[in-house]
Amino acid sequence: MPVSTLQKAVAALAAGIGLSCSPAAGAAELQDRIIAVVNTEIIALSELEEEVAEVKLQAQRRFSGAELDQRLRQIDYMGLNRMIERRLQLQLAKRRGIKVGDDEVKDAAVRLKRIGETFNENDPKEMASIRDQLTAMRLVNQQIRSNLLVSDEEVLRFYQQHKDRFMLPPEVRISQILIALTPGGELLAVREKAQQVFVLLKKGERFEELAAKYSDGPEGRRGGNLGYIRPGDMLPQIQKAIEQMDKGAVTDPIASPVGMHIIRVDDRKTPQFRPYDEVKEDIRNLVLQLKSEEAYLEWIKEQKDHNYIEIRR
Repeated sequence: MPVSTLQKAVAALAAGIGLSCSPAAGAAELQDRIIAVVNTEIIALSELEEEVAEVKLQAQRRFSGAELDQRLRQIDYMGLNRMIERRLQLQLAKRRGIKVGDDEVKDAAVRLKRIGETFNENDPKEMASIRDQLTAMRLVNQQIRSNLLVSDEEVLRFYQQHKDRFMLPPEVRISQILIALTPGGELLAVREKAQQVFVLLKKGERFEELAAKYSDGPEGRRGGNLGYIRPGDMLPQIQKAIEQMDKGAVTDPIASPVGMHIIRVDDRKTPQFRPYDEVKEDIRNLVLQLKSEEAYLEWIKEQKDHNYIEIRR
């Protein structure tokens, strides 16, 4: 479209939403104004403010002064770029005849609610936003992802080059006898009972039998077996007590906010890599995602270069 024709279209659009395009408005010009043009569509300042309002509010709570000013400028820049790309995607989708049906929008709304997203299904604007996102995704899948392949060689190479990402942390299998501190119970009585059980252990009675008889934890029915646990997933008092203990060793009674614990170390797993066959499909999806992001950046740049985009400061 010739620039002059485009300018007329923009002027008509501006008039249609009540924006002043005349210098005569002077200092009294409406605060809302056109800040970008994407082919024959405009983006108004009010639209950008709505797009970035929540992110700006979060920034205002965390930053102040010069740093806040810089953050707000970055938010505006990124928000406007996101809006331009979305407008461009929807225009391209329309040219290619890509449509999203009402049933697809409703299904997407149901899925979003299942994962905890909150929105008003009776708000046409919110439902239109879901439709736009689905339309843009369909366009990107059609133009980019459908043309991408990830070979077995690429998957294996990624695994070999990023093996640290597939390292399993050390684990320890422990069993427990818990003498719980009940509401209103006395800590001294809990300590005395734990010590009595510990004495029985030292006399040679089996840990499993004592756990079944005395432990207040649900694992008592399993002989106290808590299974394999990773560092950081257990009470710090217990983790510290068993750090240097060998397999088969039993701790003295350990105090914690929930009571007294007697812990036996049953087994240890050293750090190890997850087997390639176990993770290769996850890697394939990850590599595909990385390639998609790279291809998208190239594709959207090409689209911007071949479409009319004007940013008005």
